[in-house]
Amino acid sequence: MGVALSILGPAVSYLEDRLGVGAGAIGVLFALSAIGNFVGAMLGGRWIDSIGGHATLTIGAAGFVIGAVLIAAGSEYAIVAAGVTLVGAATGAGDAGMNTMVVWARVGRSGPALNALHLMFGVGALIAPLAVDRSLAWSDGLWLVASLVALLGAVSATLLFRHRAPAAPTAEDHVERPPMSRSTTAAVAFFFLLYVGAEIGFGGWIFTFAEDMGLDDSEPALVTATFWGSFALGRLLAIPVNRVVRPYVIVVTSCATSVLALLVMVLADGVAWSIWLCAAVYGLSAGPQYPTMIALVDARLSLTAKATSWIVGAAAIGALIVPTGIGPLIESSGSSTMPKVVLGVSAVGLLWAVVVGRLINRASARRRTDVPHPA
Repeated sequence: MGVALSILGPAVSYLEDRLGVGAGAIGVLFALSAIGNFVGAMLGGRWIDSIGGHATLTIGAAGFVIGAVLIAAGSEYAIVAAGVTLVGAATGAGDAGMNTMVVWARVGRSGPALNALHLMFGVGALIAPLAVDRSLAWSDGLWLVASLVALLGAVSATLLFRHRAPAAPTAEDHVERPPMSRSTTAAVAFFFLLYVGAEIGFGGWIFTFAEDMGLDDSEPALVTATFWGSFALGRLLAIPVNRVVRPYVIVVTSCATSVLALLVMVLADGVAWSIWLCAAVYGLSAGPQYPTMIALVDARLSLTAKATSWIVGAAAIGALIVPTGIGPLIESSGSSTMPKVVLGVSAVGLLWAVVVGRLINRASARRRTDVPHPA
């Protein structure tokens, strides 16, 4: 998933030249990916309950492979758009399936496992810009990247067939950890809308930003790789940290550090050192936020496949609004608008993380007092 979903960002300049379009049209591709992601998340939540979690992930793996091939093969905008949409849909279904099943497999103690899961997305996203750069250098196309996605898809499907999917929580589990209410689900989902909008907005356009700020040759790809490498490192470090630090503290601290890094990038206004440094710090702090927020929910409340699908769907809306909005702003006002937009979204995300933490504590405490305990 990390490789397939992260092809588009570092391939922006190549796709603009190959398809004869501008940044606005590429922004539409980000929008199509997000729309596909939303639809995939809604379907994935239903499939987990009907055909099983591992079957859902196998369908997602096939979607990644076919989508990457269409992106590599397409000389027409419509074909590339179809591939991007399919990758987005596979991401939505896979994201809903993976997060739900990891929580089900480690009820109430999912933090380290969730960060390990999302670490692998970061690894794939780190590989993507390097693979795109080498694929374009060696073959003047994206076929090497598509081949890599196909290989990883085959490995994933093989591993899935060898294991049984985790089961949903039982009625007894809901006594101590009540299911999420609609209002709590909506509040958590809005946090993910903000977080993923900022993450994809930055990760999708940092290549273009670095290029327009004067970095040349392979430097924009390396900056993108620095962001995703730090992103993966943040999730790796969060695995042991989750064992000793409360998820709420990790989420709020990470959000605050993201805001600080983006503020420095905006104030530095494109100076080379700030691009490298802030990409690294923002990636390091952004990495743990997604899995640790889910762990925060899991520590107090029971996460269902339906709730997860709405959370992933909201994340897709964020990935639709922010990156798509950045494209036209870059065309009209320049690339310096990218970190400003991401800073604004991240600042709201920091404030909302505090709100969500309080809502989860309140929902858990209220439900615990309502449920009678056996004598």
